[in-house]
Amino acid sequence: MWIPALNFKDKERDNLNILFILFAIFLTFFIGLRHDIGGDWENYIAQFDKTFEHTFSYVEMIFHDDPGYWLLGYFMYYIGWYIYGTNFIVAIIFVVGISKLLKQQPNPWLGLAVAFPYLIIVVSMGYTRQAAAIGFIMWGISYLREKSFTKFLVMVFFATIFHKTAILLVGIGMFQEGRGQLFRLLALILIGGGMWSAFLAHDQEKLIKDYVESQMYSGGAVVRVVMNVVPAFILFFTKDRWQELFDDYSFWKVISFGSIVTLFMLNFASTAVDRMALYFIPIQMVVFSRLPLLLEGKVNREQLKFTILLYYLFVMSVWLNMGTFSRLWIPYHNIIFYNIF
Repeated sequence: MWIPALNFKDKERDNLNILFILFAIFLTFFIGLRHDIGGDWENYIAQFDKTFEHTFSYVEMIFHDDPGYWLLGYFMYYIGWYIYGTNFIVAIIFVVGISKLLKQQPNPWLGLAVAFPYLIIVVSMGYTRQAAAIGFIMWGISYLREKSFTKFLVMVFFATIFHKTAILLVGIGMFQEGRGQLFRLLALILIGGGMWSAFLAHDQEKLIKDYVESQMYSGGAVVRVVMNVVPAFILFFTKDRWQELFDDYSFWKVISFGSIVTLFMLNFASTAVDRMALYFIPIQMVVFSRLPLLLEGKVNREQLKFTILLYYLFVMSVWLNMGTFSRLWIPYHNIIFYNIF
């Protein structure tokens, strides 16, 4: 992953595409068949046992919180695949989403290296329901690049039934350049209002109490939010070059603005802000994978790539050695090898 990120050349795209697909398959098994990994592993096990032992119909799951996840879990539980089958399907969703977004970037390998320390290691193997939601969101963003707002909304819908917070992303597609702004605004009002009524209205008191009134503190939130703010400022500083090369400045401008706003909201409710900031992480992959092109002629491209990789290697090293809960990811176990050994 690190070597292709440095050596990626357009003329070698076909060979690297094959390697990228193979790595995506590996990543799916790496994420999906993990065992006893992540801060919420025991919680998910307990929830599975408590929820499914006394549940007798899919209808009950439809009216459960985050019904997409629990419907999937219900099916996996009763065919005997348990949490591993659920995690594997979520991993497929996540890897397809991140792959589709990265394949649209000038250097997908560089974007993948950027995503690895936190989005892949921590989020995809720690926050299962939100990992599925983020996978669908990234999938949806790739459709926006293809000028398909309707498909984006479908992906946001699927994201929302896996994690309700994803509904806040429903309006983001209307900022993509192109025609049909009135239609998009109407769709935003109708679909956003309908999804809120269906999934969030009855939970709003609990959400406010849990995430805001209780002033829940999320350790490391400042660092994670700042990691989104850095590429946000880079986007603003490279505005002219960005608009010259790419047609999605308006969309990522909104993501950048949201990333900066979250920094000032941390004192208000750090846990809520931290969770919402997860949906802005793709800006890191997109900006840094494009940065060598954005600064072409001003800096040495290879040295810039190396600096970016070094920065994220530093991030991963700090988290592994100093993270409060990093021990819950170490050592890594996979169910395949766990059963063998």
